[in-house]
Amino acid sequence: MLVSPSSIRRLRDRFFDGAHGFSLLELSVVLLIISVVASLAVPVVKQASLEARSTTVVNDLRIFAAALQTYARERGDWPAGNSEPGVFPPGMEGYLRTTNWARRTPLGGFYTWSPNTLQQGQRYRAAIVIASVGTDKISSDRAQLVDVDRKLDDGSLDTGQLRLGFRNHLVYVLEP
Repeated sequence: MLVSPSSIRRLRDRFFDGAHGFSLLELSVVLLIISVVASLAVPVVKQASLEARSTTVVNDLRIFAAALQTYARERGDWPAGNSEPGVFPPGMEGYLRTTNWARRTPLGGFYTWSPNTLQQGQRYRAAIVIASVGTDKISSDRAQLVDVDRKLDDGSLDTGQLRLGFRNHLVYVLEP
């Protein structure tokens, strides 16, 4: 069965009604809808990213604290000596994975073991500090830091186990 040119024209006219493409108004409406959806999605994605970073830091601190406390129970005292930022605490082999401790934190800076440390005029017998190194600074987003404190402690960076220390370093106090 052959299709005649006149039947093709009728089909074309019926479905396309002489229109060829989109009008400027139609394109504008579509772009407006896309921009509204994007403006609603960006804050949600940003908040999810902040939540993920906070949760990672909280989990790291809990794991590190448990390993250090196990060491202290088994050996009778905390590991000796401060470690440099990102450097594995002395004697912690077998208690803690080196790679987790040595990586950059999601908030910036590196984990540091600090026994007998002085922070903001208070001395702590044992603490894990998130310290800035060179140009790698810790997040200055106060809401982000308070979110970490809320998940881990009391929600105040001035009291409890997690505190804001010298140079905005986060200090997780294991023993006051």
